[in-house]
Amino acid sequence: MIELKADEPIHVHKLMYILKLGFIPKRFILCIVGILVVTLAISLNANLSIAIISMVDRRNESSSNVVASNECKSDENINASWNDVQLKPLEHHGDLQWSAETEGYALSSLYYGQLLGFIPGGRMAEVYGGKKTLIFALAFASLLTAALPWMARASAYAFFACRFVIGVMTAPTVPVLFYLISRWIPVPERSFSTAFVFSGLGLGSFVSFLYSGSLCASKILGGWPLVFYVGSLSGFISCILCSLLVFETPENHPTISKKELQFITNNLGPAPPKMIKKVPVKSIMLSVPFWALAIGYFGQFWILGLYNVTPSLYMGTILNVDSETNGELSSLPPLTRALFACLCSTPVDWAIKKGYLGASYTRKGTTLVNSILFCTGIIGVLLAKCNLVLTITSFTVGGILGNCVTFGVCMAAIDIAPNLSGTLSGILGTIGVIPFFAVPTFIGWLTKYERSMTQWSYFYYSTIGVVVITTIVFLVFGSSKPQSWGVNGEESTKERKAEDA
Repeated sequence: MIELKADEPIHVHKLMYILKLGFIPKRFILCIVGILVVTLAISLNANLSIAIISMVDRRNESSSNVVASNECKSDENINASWNDVQLKPLEHHGDLQWSAETEGYALSSLYYGQLLGFIPGGRMAEVYGGKKTLIFALAFASLLTAALPWMARASAYAFFACRFVIGVMTAPTVPVLFYLISRWIPVPERSFSTAFVFSGLGLGSFVSFLYSGSLCASKILGGWPLVFYVGSLSGFISCILCSLLVFETPENHPTISKKELQFITNNLGPAPPKMIKKVPVKSIMLSVPFWALAIGYFGQFWILGLYNVTPSLYMGTILNVDSETNGELSSLPPLTRALFACLCSTPVDWAIKKGYLGASYTRKGTTLVNSILFCTGIIGVLLAKCNLVLTITSFTVGGILGNCVTFGVCMAAIDIAPNLSGTLSGILGTIGVIPFFAVPTFIGWLTKYERSMTQWSYFYYSTIGVVVITTIVFLVFGSSKPQSWGVNGEESTKERKAEDA
C-alpha cells in the first residue's frame, strides 16, 4: 500500500492512488501493459514486411535476370475471385534498387540480431530486473527505428546493420515478460494471462500490417518512411507506460492489496521462487525434456516466422495485390490468431483448475492441434493458385491457433524450470527466432531468379515437413515435470553427490 507522509495532504494520497490505477488488480495491469509491449515489439519487427513492397522499385525486374510472376493478373484473376473488392492498380513506386536476395537479407537481418538478444535479455531480467531491461531495450530499438529511412537510402548494408541492432533490442521482450509472469501470475490464471499478453504476437502483426499498408499508400514524407516514424513514436510511449505501471514483484508494488498479494504468493506453483546464481549449463544441455521442448519450439515458431512475412510477400509478388489492400488482407491472420488464443485459453484454465487437464496434456495437445490446422491451411494455399479469397482464407485458417503456443511450448519453459524461466525462455527464444530469419532468407534464395508459384511451392512443402517432424519429437519426448536443475540449479546436483558419498 502507499505510505502517506505526515505532512502530505490526503488529496495527494488519493491522486497517487488513482495514477497507480489502485482500483484494478495489479496483475491485470501487468497483463495490459504486457500486451501493449508485445504488440509494439512485434510491430517494429513486422512493419518491414509491408513497407518493403513500396520501398523497392520492381519495374526493371524483367531486365535484371529475374523472372517476374505474371501468373496472376491483379485486374483479372483477383477481381474474378473477389468481385466485391475494388483493388487499386498495382504501383511500384519504390526508390530502392534491391534484388529479391537483398530483400531477403533486409527482412531477416533483424532476426539475426535477436539471436544475440534473447539469452542476455532473459538473464538480465533475473539479475538486474525485468522493468529496467524492458525500458532500456525498447527505448533503444525505438530510436533506431526512426533512423531506418535514412539508413535505407544511404546503403543497404547500413539498413541491415540498423535492423540487426533493433533485433538485439527487441529480443528481450519475450523472456522478460515470461520472467515477470512467473513472478506475478498465479498458476490457475496463467494460460489466459499468458495468452492475453502474447496475443500481442498476432495483434502486433495485425496493427503493423494495417497501418503500414495505409501509410505506404500516402504521399506524406514519401509514404513508407512514415511506417518507421510512427513505430518509433509508439515505442517511446510504451516506455513511459512501463516506467509508470510495471513493478518487479507483487511485494514491490506500492498499491497492491493484501488480499491480492496473498492470493498471488500462495498460487505461484509448487517450487518456491528462488534466485539461481549460476546457470546449470551442463544439466540443461544433457536434459532430454529440454531438447524435446527446443525442437518443438523451433517447429511452432517456424509457423509464426512464416506468418510474419509470407502472406504479404506472397500476395504482393505473386498475386500482385496493391500495398494498401495487401496490408488489410495480411492483417486478418494475425488478428484471428490473437482472438482465438484468448478464447481458447479460458476453457484451458478452467480445465486445469478443475483437474481435468494436466500441464503435459495441455502443452502437447495445443501443439498437435495447431500443427494439424497449419498444415491444412498451407495445403489450401497451394490449391488456391490465383484465387485471392481462398488464399487469404487458407492463411487465416492455418494460423488460427498460432498464438496458442503461449500456453503450449512457451509455458512448458516455466513448467520444467520455474526458477530459471527468464534464462530458459531466452535460450528457447534464441532457437525460436531462427525461423524468423531462415524463412525470408530461404524464400529470397528460392525466388532469386524466378518469382513463381512453383518456387513458392518448394518452400511450402518444406515447411510442412519441418512442422510435422518437430511436432512428433515434442509429443514423444517432451515433458512438463519440473526438472531439478530448473528448481535448485547446480545445488541439486551437489546434494545428490553428497548423498551418494
